Amino acid sequence: MINVIVACDRNNLIGKNGKLPWEIREDWDYFLETTRDGVLIMGRLCYYEFEKYAKERSVIALSRNPEITFRYARKANSLAESLSITKKLNQTAWICGGQAIYQEALPLADYLYLTEINAEFSGDVYLPPWEKYFNREISQKTVLTESFELTFRILSK
Repeated sequence: MINVIVACDRNNLIGKNGKLPWEIREDWDYFLETTRDGVLIMGRLCYYEFEKYAKERSVIALSRNPEITFRYARKANSLAESLSITKKLNQTAWICGGQAIYQEALPLADYLYLTEINAEFSGDVYLPPWEKYFNREISQKTVLTESFELTFRILSK
């Protein structure tokens, strides 16, 4: 199974300078709990932000650069290669970003785990349009944190 997991603000913003533009404990806890038993597939910049957690998880980091290695992750040259590795491991794939990987994965994925943050942040990376791929809502849960309203949605095709 292939799942995409992503959080975005109300303008579909997902990143700023290679990092998340927010620190929201409830979003982070949801991400860690939801993806716990699968293989996380992410690009190089996402991996660098996640690296301190990677040693406790199964991670595949993507890079076409032969010089790059990842301390706590397997390396794949493409999304297709990472999905092939995950299939051989008989585990669920969790696509974790960035933007180009989301763009490629959305047509392939079975489910979209979308966290909508009811706020606006500044940044430079946006979630590609997903609505044409995922039009069936499986579940929705809204949580009020100390500072934000988060809506956790699970969507399928």
